Amino acid sequence: LTNNMSDYCNVCDTSRPTGGTNHLVLNKGELWIEFCKECGESESLTNPETNETLTIRALFDRSEKDSEGEA
Repeated sequence: LTNNMSDYCNVCDTSRPTGGTNHLVLNKGELWIEFCKECGESESLTNPETNETLTIRALFDRSEKDSEGEA
């Protein structure tokens, strides 16, 4: 996670077209992952407390769904 530019994938370290990335915020805002479509679908993260492993995109989709339920 070396670049803080918008539309920059922190997973594959590439600039993306405008709107080409999403942000996944974890650990109550302590960790932000900016990712492109390809990395979101191919890269996974594991929750150390539950050992659940999901793609970055699946976690993003879950967080979007959870935030919609709070509105």
